[in-house]
Amino acid sequence: MLTLQAIAHTLGGRISGREVLAPTPGHSRHDRGTAIRLVLGAPDGLLVTCFNGGRVEALAVKDVLRAAGLLPAFDGRRRELTSTERAAIRRAHAERERDKAQAQAKAAYNARERLSRAHPADPAHPYLAAKRIAPERLWQTGEELLVPMQDGAGTMWNLQRIAPDGSKRFLYGGRTRGLFWWAGHATDRLVIGEGMATLASVRRATGLPVIAALSAANLPTVASTIHAKRVDLRLTIAADDDAAGIKAARSAAETTGAELALPEIFQ
Repeated sequence: MLTLQAIAHTLGGRISGREVLAPTPGHSRHDRGTAIRLVLGAPDGLLVTCFNGGRVEALAVKDVLRAAGLLPAFDGRRRELTSTERAAIRRAHAERERDKAQAQAKAAYNARERLSRAHPADPAHPYLAAKRIAPERLWQTGEELLVPMQDGAGTMWNLQRIAPDGSKRFLYGGRTRGLFWWAGHATDRLVIGEGMATLASVRRATGLPVIAALSAANLPTVASTIHAKRVDLRLTIAADDDAAGIKAARSAAETTGAELALPEIFQ
């Protein structure tokens, strides 16, 4: 029987509200880049949205469900969607966007509430001590570090929470795309990179203002946002020392015309 529970079990995902969040084909099993929602009237009764993929990946998701017996076998013939099916897909997309907006608004409210009750981070926090970075623009509740995440207009939407062991989580349902953490005020130069700790280390070493996109996938978007707002800034993109970080940093530098700073082991 086609249920959210059966879909989540088959795809190695989890149920979130009215949909399943699962790995996109070809990505890590920890990835949650695909959303599957049951939609009456849509082809196969599903709406598959791959945020880090497209039609090919969406069809691959359905192939996995067919192989598991959750969907009828494919007869090999492609066909055009009917007007009824297109209408069902449009309604499902609109419904999903409403659900996402509500979840993001709730997370933003929770982020502001948590930060209002927090205190400035303790320099002796295990994570800060291990990384040898200052607590600048970082807050703390109990043993948890709070990293505020804002958009280009200065509105806070989310928090990155860092445990003493270094494990990181964002608020459930919160927006992440286009958000960043910053430290220092830009005059003529700015360094943009991925992780907060990496950029805090850059700031400690150089004294320059910094921005952390908090994920490799988000780095090109954040760099483009800052470049559009401050075309006068001399930007440097600091790459993390892994393949995904190098790729994202190169993309950000090419898009904005920024300097690219690579980790020494990759030069």
